[in-house]
Amino acid sequence: MKIKSYKDIKELARYCEIEQYAKNNIIYILIFMTLMVGVCITYKMRFLYIMLVVLLGLFCVPVILFHIYLQKKENIRFNDVDIYIHQMSYSFQRSPKIITALKDVSKIVSGKMKQTVDKAIYEIEIDKSSDIFQKALGIIEKEYDCQRVKTLHRFLISIEEKGGSYNHSLEILLMDFDKWVKRIYKYQEDIKHIKTNSVIGIFISCVLASISVMISSMLSGISEITMDISDNVIYQFISMAFVMGCLVYYTYLQVRHCKNWIDSKRDEKKMMKDYIFAFGKKPEAVKKFGWIVGAIIACISFVIAIWFNLFIGIIVLMVAICIITTPKLNKKSALLRLQEDIYIAFSEWLRDVVINLAEEPLHAAIVETYDSCPVVIKPSLEQFIYELEESPTDVRPYYNFLSEYEILDISSTVKMLYSISELDYESIDTTMNTLIKRNYEMIDKHEEVKNQNSISMMQFAEYIPMIFVSLKISADMLLVIMNYL
Repeated sequence: MKIKSYKDIKELARYCEIEQYAKNNIIYILIFMTLMVGVCITYKMRFLYIMLVVLLGLFCVPVILFHIYLQKKENIRFNDVDIYIHQMSYSFQRSPKIITALKDVSKIVSGKMKQTVDKAIYEIEIDKSSDIFQKALGIIEKEYDCQRVKTLHRFLISIEEKGGSYNHSLEILLMDFDKWVKRIYKYQEDIKHIKTNSVIGIFISCVLASISVMISSMLSGISEITMDISDNVIYQFISMAFVMGCLVYYTYLQVRHCKNWIDSKRDEKKMMKDYIFAFGKKPEAVKKFGWIVGAIIACISFVIAIWFNLFIGIIVLMVAICIITTPKLNKKSALLRLQEDIYIAFSEWLRDVVINLAEEPLHAAIVETYDSCPVVIKPSLEQFIYELEESPTDVRPYYNFLSEYEILDISSTVKMLYSISELDYESIDTTMNTLIKRNYEMIDKHEEVKNQNSISMMQFAEYIPMIFVSLKISADMLLVIMNYL
């Protein structure tokens, strides 16, 4: 290929990158499949069973590779966002100009982030329309769909266009960014540690699983009784199932631990569906219908138990109980999912309120957040704003806001907003600083507990290969005993 321009150099680099990516994939597949076939041969598996394992491997390996590279990409994207939000904040503190901050970021980032930032800089330099900053920074938001990036952009645009004091509010944002970044990096390290332990567990399990066949082979060489179990069909099937189980578990390991770090929120449609199910009128109608149907089926179960068969009657009664309890359980599950969403959404909303307080009174700062607030808060916020406009000095709107979620930490924080509305500007600034710090501590603690619960479940899954090998060794020993007898 002849290089005539910069475009040719970029094309060559892209070609080399794709070629290297393909080579790495081929090498990985060959090594993985060789190890898998080697394990099968060690277990003295027949050709048919080995081919079945290979077929499963050919299905699983692309899935494994895809999620390995996807996770690498997500880790890079998170690191890009980490550098971006901190450098933008520090640069803007020094010189409150978006274009200057973007140019500072462009000097220290690379890859996709640099390309995206350079596009935003170019857009600002050539476009002179009134909403140029929204358009330019929207390029970055589209590529990196992160709520904290969007919040930072809204704040910077507000300062660029309207002016005003910004140091204190920017420090609050940086405090939130720091806690979020540290929490994610710790979570990444925990997951990496679990993956390593799981791979070691699979390796040890494969070694232990070969002991039974080796022992039976050695005993067959020194004993007149045939104790080699490798020709047994049951042994062949169990060995195949063990190797397949380890393969599926390793695939699950890569898929389960593949995370999108910069956008941890659920889909808005799913959130609203849960909201309707938890607080809407339709689920109540479903619940009543379930009670009616369940009661009818329960009566039928008693008739069946008395006149026909007791066992069938009990089964029908269990069906009736399931019909009655399912709507209630679904509603409870929907509410639990919404409570998780509210913790994240409330933090974002309160952060926006604090930013707006830099130039507006509390009531206006709350109203200003409606358009950009998370969708799960919108119904309650709409009612909150309506009640505030009806009774600006009444405490009840503050007590009612988000009370349906029954989260004490959030309820107490909202109630403190009422006392703030009566304070002067300097007192509001000090109190809101205390309030936002408390909120960040609450969210940080909640996220830490949630991550720890997730890690505990992942650590429990580390024992799965040991369960597989225990079952295999038990089955092998049983076959040895049966052959001996």
